[in-house]
Amino acid sequence: MAGADELVQELDVVLMVQNLHAHSVFCDGKNTPEEMIRACLAAGMDSAGISIHSPLPFANGWAAKAENVAPFLHEMRRLKAKYAGQIAVYAGVEWDVLSDAGWLEPFDYAIGSAHFLPVGDDPEAYPTVDDSPETTRCFLAEHFDGDSDAAAECYFVQLKRVADEPRAQIVGHFDLLTKFDERERFFDETSPRYRAAALDAMDALVSAGKIFEVNTGAISRGWRTAPYPSRWALEQLKRRSARVTISSDSHSTDTVDCAFGQAQALLRACGFEEIWAFDGETFRPKKIG
Repeated sequence: MAGADELVQELDVVLMVQNLHAHSVFCDGKNTPEEMIRACLAAGMDSAGISIHSPLPFANGWAAKAENVAPFLHEMRRLKAKYAGQIAVYAGVEWDVLSDAGWLEPFDYAIGSAHFLPVGDDPEAYPTVDDSPETTRCFLAEHFDGDSDAAAECYFVQLKRVADEPRAQIVGHFDLLTKFDERERFFDETSPRYRAAALDAMDALVSAGKIFEVNTGAISRGWRTAPYPSRWALEQLKRRSARVTISSDSHSTDTVDCAFGQAQALLRACGFEEIWAFDGETFRPKKIG
């Protein structure tokens, strides 16, 4: 019979199946939180978080409205109670760095993200880096004179702000601005300026103890064949002993565990042996299966 230490080691290699980045009808998702939780349960997950986009101080088509936050939290409390013993349910927020930090307060966990490039005088006209190839082409020409490195520098300065917010434990889609690069190469990840900007943000975020998500959302949307961050970025994260997790950035029930096996394989190839999973109070390491 195995000794206690051997048993602990054996249990520790079991990967907790979890997704913390998923959206519902309370912001820009297609399904209710309960439908999303049931999909996670059907996928074999033992825990799941539904994350609402934080309200923004300017008009926007995908962020939550301020009046939707309280009903969302009420619904998540109901689901926690209803599914207790079947799946652990957590209420999360994807906090954009342009949102008020007060929106971080009432949630179990938070994902810190940057979606906008704050250029120009009108916040409602700030370009988003993940809208479409056409939008990317437009903001590069209009605001950066075609200098994609300058746009990358602007983006990573914004993302770096997550390091200053202790309540945001997870860094969302680190290199989101490369979402469309498999279709049309807007950004040169080998450029010295791009890499300097990315590594400056990465170093600040790692020093702040952030967990970096390996995000498969662009795979389910048909824009990418691999998760982000890129392999180069993941290798840099490994060199810095950064912590990582896996998420699907799902907006519908059919994508809650999209390409999780692929993400695990990529992490193993980059030298990672564990991911970090939320247990309702803190994040703990779990061996990659």
